[in-house]
Amino acid sequence: MKLVHTSILLLATSFLLLSGCLDREESSFERQVREENETLENYLAENNIQTERLNSGIHFEVLRENTSGTIVKDESIVAIRYKLQTLKGKAIDSLPDSVASLRFYHAQDFPNALFPRGINIGVGHMREGEQYRFYIPSYQAFDAYSFGQFLPRNSTLIADVTLEKIEDKKAIEQEEMNAITEYIGIKQLTSARELPSGILFELLEEGDGEKPETGALVKVNFKGYYLDGEVFDESEKDKPFEFFVGKNRVIPGFELGVEAMKEGDKARVFVPSHLGFGEGVQVIPPAIRKDFLKEYNIRDLRPYEPMVFELELVDIQ
Repeated sequence: MKLVHTSILLLATSFLLLSGCLDREESSFERQVREENETLENYLAENNIQTERLNSGIHFEVLRENTSGTIVKDESIVAIRYKLQTLKGKAIDSLPDSVASLRFYHAQDFPNALFPRGINIGVGHMREGEQYRFYIPSYQAFDAYSFGQFLPRNSTLIADVTLEKIEDKKAIEQEEMNAITEYIGIKQLTSARELPSGILFELLEEGDGEKPETGALVKVNFKGYYLDGEVFDESEKDKPFEFFVGKNRVIPGFELGVEAMKEGDKARVFVPSHLGFGEGVQVIPPAIRKDFLKEYNIRDLRPYEPMVFELELVDIQ
């Protein structure tokens, strides 16, 4: 665990760095970081709260320890419950036991898998079954983003996080396939079949052309939606989507579906998330998800959700 330790050497180094920066004006971000750190330190001192501090600026205290639990590793899929409030005590959100825990992908090279990102960072120091309280400055939370009175701008947050489980990727894949199979059964799509590639394919209308070869330019009309019917993307009317087969320009499941078609075919393709958009981005609380992602121009793609594509292979060149 990387913790900040005070020593004579660090103090001396800081003094030298400060001396070298005296002629440089403090940036607005540096001022924000300094002021938020001071506010948080004062809050902890005034309330006699003993914490440990991470290099990221996040403070934490252990509410429940589990030394025998599996520790979170890079690229783990974790399931958590949480309670979120501002430093001033305003309740933001919580995830009760009555609903499914929240899953997200924890990886050092994917720090924005979860917002507030401080929870993602902090969870990397936990073990399965533990509960931590994180004190998260806004520069590790939502920065200057605000959502009316619900989430004030530059909010320092307190998050009580319980790490319920480190998920198994294969189990998630099987769970998604079960959901797809159930959907097919309910809709009575008797001609749908699983292909060796891992997608499920249903031919809706047969064309009379050839199948596309690697390197071919294909033109496809499509609509993509989740199993609950919510559409997340579709091609423009009278303007088919174009891509070169085999050049990794589209998600694997989409390309595998097109490769299974002939020119003129119409088909429905069921794609598990590991052949689709995968992990996506989680946002806590869910009430701000759509607004937050729109504000920062992040595509609103659900994590670990199977999807359906309705495809028409219009042309092959």
